[in-house]
Amino acid sequence: MLSILFFSLFLFSSVNCRIHNLAIVDDNRQQILLSTFGFLRDGTMNINITDFTYDKIAVGKDSIFGFSIDKAKTSGIANYLQTRKSQTCGFNQNDPVTDIPHVYFIIDHKSEKPKIMIERYTSDFEYLDIQYETHNQALASNITMATKNNDSLVKQIPIERINGATNRFHFQFQITIKRKPEEGLYNLYFHNCFNKTDVSLNQKSLYINLSAILIEKNLDNYLSAGEIPLPVLYFTWAVIYFLSGFYWIFVLKVAKHPVYKIHYLMLFLVLTKAFSLIFHGVNHHYIATKGRHEEAWAILFYITHVLRGLLLIVAILLVGTGFTFIKHVISGRERKLFIIAIPLQILAVVAQIFLEEKEESDVVYVTWRQVWFIVDLLCCGAIIFPIVWSIRHLEQSAKTDGKALSSLSKLKIFRQFYFMIVFYIYLTRIVVYIVKLTVPFRFEWLEVVCFELTTFIFFTFTAYKFQPAINNPYLALAQESDEDEAEMDIPLTQNAVFDQITKVNQKPKRFLTKLSTKDPNDIITPDEDDEDGYHHIHMSTSHV
Repeated sequence: MLSILFFSLFLFSSVNCRIHNLAIVDDNRQQILLSTFGFLRDGTMNINITDFTYDKIAVGKDSIFGFSIDKAKTSGIANYLQTRKSQTCGFNQNDPVTDIPHVYFIIDHKSEKPKIMIERYTSDFEYLDIQYETHNQALASNITMATKNNDSLVKQIPIERINGATNRFHFQFQITIKRKPEEGLYNLYFHNCFNKTDVSLNQKSLYINLSAILIEKNLDNYLSAGEIPLPVLYFTWAVIYFLSGFYWIFVLKVAKHPVYKIHYLMLFLVLTKAFSLIFHGVNHHYIATKGRHEEAWAILFYITHVLRGLLLIVAILLVGTGFTFIKHVISGRERKLFIIAIPLQILAVVAQIFLEEKEESDVVYVTWRQVWFIVDLLCCGAIIFPIVWSIRHLEQSAKTDGKALSSLSKLKIFRQFYFMIVFYIYLTRIVVYIVKLTVPFRFEWLEVVCFELTTFIFFTFTAYKFQPAINNPYLALAQESDEDEAEMDIPLTQNAVFDQITKVNQKPKRFLTKLSTKDPNDIITPDEDDEDGYHHIHMSTSHV
């Protein structure tokens, strides 16, 4: 499984990031989202279609090909526009949403001199600067200053046939954002509005092939407007996590109470998180400066990101089951939960990396997004179950084991941990998504701030509640076990025969015990583990 995982990471590392190399083969989708990018003033989008081919046998007399660009202020509006376009032809002239700035690039592929017809809508795009390049002409703007009568605006882009074929073309054009109203979140689509009115061909699908190089840039930065602050943010959070990790080392070193292995697991998790953020920041730095990531840094980020996700779910499951805190064995059903949850978490992280690095135009992109959503939801449910089981066990112990105060103290913290888990899931899965949809496009980095802040608060709460401290009710189990040992050293009868008998080879017990009276001939025998993994020892009161 690990070999498959690392092979997938190497595949992801070969993907270009902000300099897109698109290859769409035998695709019959009516709408294909090619890119989403936030542009600021002086930003440019260069679209180089190196090869566009369609099946000329299946094409109808009213078939339309082309591109469209929509501009939105938030991701929520962009997603809404994408949903609307997927329901009808992208070049629907009767679309009631007329206040959304958009541009149509309709390919006239049937003329003797094929060309692209440009149609601008709304005042924001009225003077949008569009430049084009032909086979024998360098890229240059057709206008120096747009006039109000639009006479100098480019309205057509010539395209050239490849090898004289009537169904194979190449062309290139560039869009420059020169005015403040033109800033926004741009969605670039390709539309295949085939056979909309030709009844004879209505049941046939029209397949196209499209190869393109898409370069998006904001002045001297290849990151989208809302992603420009991300490298600094990732480095800042990495420093915060490193400082937190060093403080946790200090806490473990000076702790007077025994330190358990799970405390070191928490330390490893925090340090892995810090390294993951550093590699992520370096990766984004190279994307910002070069338009693509460096493979070495990208692979390091992927490895630490997967490891961080694995350690996180293991730590939450161990704390949720009360392992080392209220018991020292894991029950059968908890082991099964581990076997299911850990591979699911790995799959969720790999799917997330796939979504971040793969092109939006890929056919499997939507499928992987659905897989990630379902698997992530299952992982969130998996970490809730052990906490509920532990709460139920502590509620029963408070009524039966004679130590109601200790059990109730532990029960209180487990309930707090349960609510914190729900709080963490709610904020990182729902609130963060709402922030992404609603904030203006240039402030999309707030999504990362909300996610990292929530994660840090959750880590801090968990460390505080489960730190190795004497006054921590979770970690009072060893002390209570020693008290039980002292009580068992008291002679159980007043017979003088037993006055000189003392208990030898005493060892601190870390499992729950209960005394039961049985036949004097019985010997001390441990029962089988119960379903929650708690040992119960039945001891005769007539033997020493």
